[in-house]
Amino acid sequence: MRILNQTSWSESGEASKINLRSILRLSMPFSVLIFCAAFNWSYVEWISPVWGYGGLTYKSPNPALLIFGYVLAGTLCAFSPLRIRRSSQAIYWILYFTVFIPGLFVPLFLQLDNDLTLLLMQLSMTSGMLLIALSYRMPLLRFQLYPVRPRLFWTVFFIVFVLCNAILLLAFRNNLHLASLKEVYEVRFRSRQVSQEYSGINYVSNVLNYVINPFLIAYGLYSKRRMLIALGSAGQIFIYATAALKSVLFGPVLVVALYYSLRKDRGGWAAKMGLLFAGLFFFLTTFVIGAKPGILFNLATVTLVRSFAMPGSFIGLYEHFFENFPHTYLSHVTGINLLIHSPYQLSTGMEISTFYSGGGGEFGPAQENASFFAMDGIAGFGLPGIPIICILCAAVFWVLDCCTRKYPIAFSASALTMCTISLTNSSLFSTLVSSGLLAWMLLFTFLPRHFLEMDSNV
Repeated sequence: MRILNQTSWSESGEASKINLRSILRLSMPFSVLIFCAAFNWSYVEWISPVWGYGGLTYKSPNPALLIFGYVLAGTLCAFSPLRIRRSSQAIYWILYFTVFIPGLFVPLFLQLDNDLTLLLMQLSMTSGMLLIALSYRMPLLRFQLYPVRPRLFWTVFFIVFVLCNAILLLAFRNNLHLASLKEVYEVRFRSRQVSQEYSGINYVSNVLNYVINPFLIAYGLYSKRRMLIALGSAGQIFIYATAALKSVLFGPVLVVALYYSLRKDRGGWAAKMGLLFAGLFFFLTTFVIGAKPGILFNLATVTLVRSFAMPGSFIGLYEHFFENFPHTYLSHVTGINLLIHSPYQLSTGMEISTFYSGGGGEFGPAQENASFFAMDGIAGFGLPGIPIICILCAAVFWVLDCCTRKYPIAFSASALTMCTISLTNSSLFSTLVSSGLLAWMLLFTFLPRHFLEMDSNV
C-alpha cells in the first residue's frame, strides 16, 4: 500500500500526492460496475431461488439489455456528484444504489414486458437520475434563517416529544409487541385497526419516526451526548412495537452509520458506499446460500431482498400494471384527488398487491408501496412520468439544500435518514408531507444559532 503515499509529477512540474481518496474518486465507475455484478450474482444465486415465490423470479434476460444496464449505470457516474457537498447528494447516491440500479436489472429478470419496453424503462430511469444530477449545477440561494432561542426551542421540542409518545402509548396500550420477522404482518394488521380507530394517529407516529427521534440521535452524535442517542433509539424501538416496521428498528443504526461515514469525508464517499454494498452482497449471499433461517438469513432478507431487490421489482410490476390499466395522473395524491378523480377504489399500493397476489391472505392485501419512480412517475404518467417526477424531486432537493447549506453535512444528512428511506419506498408527496421532509425544512430554518456554529470535524 506504499503507492498510496508516493508522489507523482504533473506536466507542469508540480507534485501531486497519490492517496486513497483520489483513487476512490477516480474509480467511481469501477465501484458501480462491481456493485452491479454483485447485485446480479446475488439475485441469480440466492434471491430468486429463495424468494421467487414472492415475485422475485428469474428468466434469462436479453444479453444486450443486460450489458446496456451496466453501460448506463457506469456512464451516469460521469454526471453525478462525486463529492458530497450538499445534504441531498447523500440521498441521491442512496437512491442510486437502492432504487436506480435494481430498477435497471430486476425488470429484465422478471420479463413482464417486451424488450423495447424494458429498454425504454432503462432510458427513462437514467434520464430521470441525470436530471437530478445536473440540477446540482444550480447555485443555492441564501435563504433567510430565523434561529430561535435555545431554551424556547428545547422546551417546545420536548413537550412535543412527550406528548406524541403519550398519545401513542394510549392508542397502542393493548397492542405493543416487539415482533419477530414471522409476526410482523400480524402486528401490522393490528396496527391498521388501531389507526382506523384513532384518526390521525399515523401522523403522530410519523413525527416521531421521521423527525424527532432521528434528530435526537444525529444531534446526540454531534454533541457526544449519549443520553440523546439512547432516547432517540428507544423512541424508535417503541414505534416498532406499535407497527413492526423493520426500517424503524434499523433506523438508529443507519443514522449512526451515515453520520460517521460523512463526518470527515473529503471525497470518495459514493465510491466507498458502492464497494461496501458490493461486499455486503458477496458476503451475505455466500453464507446464506443453502442456509436455514437464522440471524444471517434474516439480515440478508432485510438488506438484500427488502432494501435492494424489491424496489427494482416494484418498478417492473408498476410498469406492467399501468401499461394495461389507466394512469392516475397523480390522483393518488391527497389534495390533487380533489381535482382529478382516481380510477381506482383502493390505494395504488393495494391495487398492485391485489392484482398480483390476490386477497393477501388472512391479513388482507399488503400495501405494496414503491419509490417515487414507480408510485408517482409510472403510476401517474407511464414511463415519461419518471423524468417528470425527477424534475420535481430535483426542485425539492434544491430547496432542502438551500435550507441546510449552513449545517454540517454529517449532521443534516444523517438526521434525514428516515426521510431518505421513505423516498426509496414511497411517493415523493408522501415523503414531503407524511414522512416529514417539509417539517425538516422548517426545522432547519428555525434551529437555534448554536446549530449553525457546529464544526463538522468534531
